[in-house]
Amino acid sequence: MEIIKYLGDIIARRIGISPTAARGLLKLSIKDELGPFTDFETINYENLYRVICRSLKKRLVKLEISFYEEIIRLMIDELTKNQSLITMGGV
Repeated sequence: MEIIKYLGDIIARRIGISPTAARGLLKLSIKDELGPFTDFETINYENLYRVICRSLKKRLVKLEISFYEEIIRLMIDELTKNQSLITMGGV
């Protein structure tokens, strides 16, 4: 679950919310995209990529974050740079 914490912290800094709220936003996006019974420990790179590009993007738009595209690009870049956190089971 480290990658969720890591990405959540980045979101928090970018949009000015608490890290806990940002992680919640990301977790809700995961549930939206992958279903309500998704185990966060089993999420892979492809799943997180899809979550960021679809569900997280929709939530940022609904929150009226004007620079949501910049955040999505940053999240994808960070996800790609930190694939080892997922591959090694550190999600």
